[in-house]
Amino acid sequence: MAKYVEGLAVFNEGTNWTIQTGAGPATGWVNVGNGVFQWQGFIDISGIRTMESDMVIVPAAVQCQYGAGFFNDQTENTGSLVMLQYALTTDKIDDLDFGNAGIEEPLAGFIGDNSEMEQVIYAGTEIWAPSGGSYALTNVQKMTYGDAPPIVGPRIYVAIRMSLQRARTGGSNVNSNFFIPPMRFMIAGQLMEVPEHQLLHLMVRQIDIQQTPDVDE
Repeated sequence: MAKYVEGLAVFNEGTNWTIQTGAGPATGWVNVGNGVFQWQGFIDISGIRTMESDMVIVPAAVQCQYGAGFFNDQTENTGSLVMLQYALTTDKIDDLDFGNAGIEEPLAGFIGDNSEMEQVIYAGTEIWAPSGGSYALTNVQKMTYGDAPPIVGPRIYVAIRMSLQRARTGGSNVNSNFFIPPMRFMIAGQLMEVPEHQLLHLMVRQIDIQQTPDVDE
């Protein structure tokens, strides 16, 4: 099972950030302002397992694969960053927005998401930064997490949010254009039969999580 997410080119002029569709369609990407971009979608698995069967999908390996490198157009700079978060979850995603252009909350389980993403198959936080006089960015942080729960629902939801930080030269921000590669989220696993009582428990939990409001006390 896999989900392909198109890459995008983002051009910056001052506080104005725009997705350059001439560099590719960038389907699904949304510019929410201040250098923040989001993508939401899902993997339809209704044809793999049916609610009438006693089968569940048990993930064995999950990856976020990139079709190219991360680039920007500033070679003599400091401070230029791509901060990227993504998650695969069986919980419906209601809200990805967050309060500022920096990623200061974890994507899975942040206040404001109605589901809290309790059942995270796989998620990650990455930071990409300049690589010594090159247009290429290098990965300086990659932290992944998730519990790969058995999958009983008809969809696996995919969420991405990305914050871009302009380069700085001589203590001032400068225009910085970014080139983000396509991504492919891959799940390898097994279709396994489970006892009926266990399947019912998994299904009830899935429904309860979808319907429970996010209330932090």
